Amino acid sequence: MTSDVLRIAQPWALKNLPPFRPVAVKMLRLTAQEDVPLSKVQQVLRTDVTFSAEVLRLANSALIGLRTAVSGVEQAVALLGLERLKALSMTIAMRDFVSTPKSNSTMQVCWRYNLATAAICEWLAPLLALPSDTCYTAGLLHDIGRLAILRSFPEEYERIKSVIQNYDFDQLRCEKDLFDIDHCEAGRWLLNSWDFPTELQEVVALHHRQPGPEMPELVAVVHIGWQIADMLGYSPFDLRSAATIEEITVTLPESTRRSIFSGLDELAATVAQNLAAGELVQV
Repeated sequence: MTSDVLRIAQPWALKNLPPFRPVAVKMLRLTAQEDVPLSKVQQVLRTDVTFSAEVLRLANSALIGLRTAVSGVEQAVALLGLERLKALSMTIAMRDFVSTPKSNSTMQVCWRYNLATAAICEWLAPLLALPSDTCYTAGLLHDIGRLAILRSFPEEYERIKSVIQNYDFDQLRCEKDLFDIDHCEAGRWLLNSWDFPTELQEVVALHHRQPGPEMPELVAVVHIGWQIADMLGYSPFDLRSAATIEEITVTLPESTRRSIFSGLDELAATVAQNLAAGELVQV
């Protein structure tokens, strides 16, 4: 499906959604460039005063764990660095996008699942020689289609969630039957409409497919990441994944698999600590 086709009509299940924060999209594009002057990053952040204030608030929280108090945008950029600042910006923007005056328990569970997947993908990144910030962002965004449908139709999605859990139905097929679009297609449409990079559009569209030789590395990382999140008990459904870590990582090189196996306890603790420290960014 081409970009032009994706732009023709907005799916009815994705109507009445808030815009994604433009400052976060600008940050995403800017930090993807090489040798970005810090002054440009500061300039982008200053285009949204409320967003900048939230960045400063979180920069001083346990989520980041800086020893030095951050009092201004310039200092935040210098102390956090581009990678962490990009991840923080995307986390704030995602939280704002899915937040509603009456956030329900399903939304909170799905949000924690995305945060857990992001933390796992970030942990996997150096083992696969991939950029940590890109893997974090990909993990954070992978289920944005589900979050968007849930935000628009919370009661309807709650019912479909119950059906999937009670009868072990295929979630993508159930979503398609009820909303005429599944969350992978929905995520692709949203990221395309916001002009996100193609590699992130591929992640949200393909993350449920089994990795193969031609699958982009970033998609493969997220596919492994969400399955580990399921295995660790963060699934948005009351169904713990039956897949073993050996099965989840079967497509990876043996040396990488051994590193993952030996680090699972560390990873589980890291995710739990990140989620505990991230209470300030809960929906």
